[in-house]
Amino acid sequence: MNSVARQMMRKQLNCGGIRTITSFTRFNEYLSSRRQQASKSLLIQVTNLNSAQEVRTYLQSNFGPLQALYHYSIPKKGKGTSVPSPVSSQTSGDYHWLLAEFADRQAALECLSKCRHADGTLPFNSSMCWYRQSKPSKKQKHRKSHDENGDDDEFPQIFSERLEGQTSPPDYRKGKTLSEQLIILENSTKLSELGIRVRFFVASQLEQAFVNLFPRGCVLPFGSTVSGIGRQSGDLDLVLVPDSSEILAETDEHNIELSGDRTEDRLYYQSKLFTANSSNARFQAQRVMETMADVIQLFVPGCTHIQRILQARVPILRFWSEFTDLQCDLSMTNSSGVHMSELIYIMSQLEPRFPTLLFAIRSWASARKITNPVPGRQPTNFMFVLLLIYFLQKRQLLPTLDILFNNARDRDHKVTVDGIDCSFLRDREQILKHFSPQTQGESVAELLFDFFEFYSEFDFNSKGVSLVTGSSWGKPDSGPLYIQNPLERHLNVARNVSKEEVTRFKSECCSALWKLETSWNSIHHSNKPEMTSKSNNSSPTVHDLLLTPTLDSSSSSRSPGVAVQEQRFQIKELFTK
Repeated sequence: MNSVARQMMRKQLNCGGIRTITSFTRFNEYLSSRRQQASKSLLIQVTNLNSAQEVRTYLQSNFGPLQALYHYSIPKKGKGTSVPSPVSSQTSGDYHWLLAEFADRQAALECLSKCRHADGTLPFNSSMCWYRQSKPSKKQKHRKSHDENGDDDEFPQIFSERLEGQTSPPDYRKGKTLSEQLIILENSTKLSELGIRVRFFVASQLEQAFVNLFPRGCVLPFGSTVSGIGRQSGDLDLVLVPDSSEILAETDEHNIELSGDRTEDRLYYQSKLFTANSSNARFQAQRVMETMADVIQLFVPGCTHIQRILQARVPILRFWSEFTDLQCDLSMTNSSGVHMSELIYIMSQLEPRFPTLLFAIRSWASARKITNPVPGRQPTNFMFVLLLIYFLQKRQLLPTLDILFNNARDRDHKVTVDGIDCSFLRDREQILKHFSPQTQGESVAELLFDFFEFYSEFDFNSKGVSLVTGSSWGKPDSGPLYIQNPLERHLNVARNVSKEEVTRFKSECCSALWKLETSWNSIHHSNKPEMTSKSNNSSPTVHDLLLTPTLDSSSSSRSPGVAVQEQRFQIKELFTK
């Protein structure tokens, strides 16, 4: 589009689409704060929501004040088959859970010390409990009547939701512009506070299970869960880091307590040798993960359907956490994934429109079946993260990664046990000293439009994408799509994508452009003047424009993508005559 057309298009798209960041939390600080929350939390199965107030009173009166209390329910149908509580008579309906965070960790430990093991169960200690209701006394009945009349001011407030997220589609028409509707889309699909907490809780429970095997270790979520772009429907990626100082040296209280000043220590533990770069390292890691799988399957409550996927490039254990309704992938040799998550986290902090754009693009790609939950020949969500970062680099809204790599300080020096250099500048203020972003004058909707336009014209046949330099260059191999891995630069993260899927991606970008331009053209250039003043209910929403499910190719005689060049020509003609 020419500059005049673009300026006029902003009248429709621009309002309410720009947000600014007022604070920045370093990634390590964020991880540590979430880990501390999980270490002070209990997950308690209850009969229903009505039990929440009773449990809150019981916990606070016997052990100490609570910091937060969340209720959620999970339908009984699903991949897991929860074992009925031996101390509850519940036999039907949803399973109900309370995630209770104490204000003090010692209170949580004292509460756990009072837990009993039910008859007929393995006596395994964890922070997951059942709550047995007692017969209410007259005093309790009197208190309950006050609660029902709204007289209960006891802290904290009980938040309640269903973990599978919003059951009905959001009302996009509440947004007057496409930018506002994109923000509604983000808010309706992103991870909630409870969603983040239960994911860190699962990591904490696994860490507790392995603490005797790895006393200096930690289990960390990575991927979208921690990078600020997580979706409620997403899986949980986890990594066991045998020595937490590799990642959490600066901020983790447990790691600081273990390490401290050790210069005078002269005794060393007798331990098995482990060299990550040796020829035997992969086999050793696989055998350790076999043992971990047995521990999870036999002892950790709520973990079912264990799969050992140990021959993959990154060996993983896949299991279902039925207490939190999550599919989990646990690895042991993928700590670089945490550093990659930090890199994306930094990008989302530097550019506030980045998460909103990404939620829109991933939702569009899923609706149009460009991506597939099952890995294969289609692009993955991670590839779209990198493609969006590259696009924003080209717009000078995000720094190229060589700026971060070349200006890393000593404190930013990180190398994984398997030799991957993950050293890059991590402080936002320091980054801004080396990079001045372009003035943020464009809306989220206009940037989305430009994203589709950019990749509809990109020459994937001859060019690869590099986030390191922020430029395209001749592909080092003949694959249909080449996206350089930012941390392992010799790897192509898109090596499995087929040529047909690349062609379809470009075609879908053209189709999205066609819909956006047609919508704008019909509103602003119709012969019927009343179209500009119609109510918002008559205008197409973001769902109509981007999220309609794809149809079989035989059901349409002509793809909108085929006609997009004609449509764009017509729009340009309107402003050049």
